[in-house]
Amino acid sequence: MFQLALNLGLRCFMALGFAAMVVIPVSAQSLDTPIMDQSMEGIARADQAIIEQMLKLREEKKLLSHPDVKKRLSAPQPMAIALKQPSSQPLSEEEVARLARQGNFRVGFAYLCPHCDHWHLNLAGAYAVSEKALVTCDHVVDIAEEMREGYLIAVDHAGTVYPINAIVARNKDMDAAILFCETGAFTPLALQPEIKQGAASFCYSSPLGQIGYFSDGIVNRFYWDMGYRGGSIEEIDALRYLRINVSTDWAPGSSGAAVYDRCGNVIAHVSQIAPLGEQQDSQPLVTIHTGVPARAVKKLLEISNQPEALKALYESEKKK
Repeated sequence: MFQLALNLGLRCFMALGFAAMVVIPVSAQSLDTPIMDQSMEGIARADQAIIEQMLKLREEKKLLSHPDVKKRLSAPQPMAIALKQPSSQPLSEEEVARLARQGNFRVGFAYLCPHCDHWHLNLAGAYAVSEKALVTCDHVVDIAEEMREGYLIAVDHAGTVYPINAIVARNKDMDAAILFCETGAFTPLALQPEIKQGAASFCYSSPLGQIGYFSDGIVNRFYWDMGYRGGSIEEIDALRYLRINVSTDWAPGSSGAAVYDRCGNVIAHVSQIAPLGEQQDSQPLVTIHTGVPARAVKKLLEISNQPEALKALYESEKKK
């Protein structure tokens, strides 16, 4: 099985021309729908704006360095996080897209590599579950990238950069990490653990550098990951191996992005993509999109203020 953990463009534009035929569009994007600039210059400007904000926070000594993050991953800082109740009010696809766009965060490192003096960005997805707490994939935060200097940051949909001040909880098996941002005043999203196979699903992320890509699909299935050895669906020892497949689109760069239901609740976050063929090197016959379901993340958040439970979870992970 070929699997990709999703941390990281191609531009594709198609046009059809018809002789002696005038096509008048009956609709276009609304004035409140942003038009993404996928030009190299536009991407460079957006990245530079993020880097300039990061450098100011660095000068003010407000950022966690890569070595600091490594230390905190092995000793999370527990705290209570109050969660928003899920909604039961269905939304239109346009309303889900607007909510997902406004709730979209990117999290990762701004860093100097060993080979040049230019700052680089390695950002994936994240979502807010409280005014100051973000959730993303564990593999987004715990990376092996070689850095001369690097800092963990969060960026909201408007391009504002926030420092990450603490790792509240994390689990590698679950591929989930809870981050704390002291200066955050985020609009939290609700987690919905009660989701059924066949339900509508939506994702807003930046696959392969395609900023602000919204797609829809359905919940294909729930399954236990290969590490599962039995246990209660209510306990974190089992839930860390629970996975969901959905048919929304994503790719490297989408990791940690929220997957939504029709009511705008988070039902999962992006974790992996697996193109499957009959043999490892054969043409893929199907591409499996795997997420971490909200039921598992909710349980991790529920024990985020229990030091002993978090320590036991971390110790059990180390023994594997």
